[in-house]
Amino acid sequence: MRPHSRVSRAVVMVFLAVALMVTSSPAPVHAASAATGPGGSYAGAETPTEPNPLDRLEIGFDVTKNGRKVKHWLVTMNVICGLDVKLISQSMPTMKVKRSGRFHGLFEGVQDGTAYRVEVGGKLVAKKRKVTQGTLAYKVGSCQRGNVAGDPLDWTAKRTGR
Repeated sequence: MRPHSRVSRAVVMVFLAVALMVTSSPAPVHAASAATGPGGSYAGAETPTEPNPLDRLEIGFDVTKNGRKVKHWLVTMNVICGLDVKLISQSMPTMKVKRSGRFHGLFEGVQDGTAYRVEVGGKLVAKKRKVTQGTLAYKVGSCQRGNVAGDPLDWTAKRTGR
């Protein structure tokens, strides 16, 4: 009877090992996809960089985990018009990202008695976690850049964090 009990113990041990492997929770599948997904914080600037350091253009925004929305947009730029230089930090509304990766937004208003118009667009390349083909045009008072047909400001951005 002793050999039979050894066999049954071995069978029970194998059964328990298989049961533990089947019932234990594997590594979450979403953890790997989150690392490669487009979601996170992005930062960008005009390309090529304008030789005049006073006329800077910096862009920051977040992309949702699924890559379908651009939100918390903030563009900071010095607007130079003659001898007048104004530092503008302008937020943009949340923008939807199309299946092609393209997004576009327009924001108009009046700040401190000065009318402004900011139009922005780009293409989110989800796999590379960057934005290419970015365009920006602004008009603040009588000062403007990127509003000439076919000659907007070009910019790019890359993901800087999750």
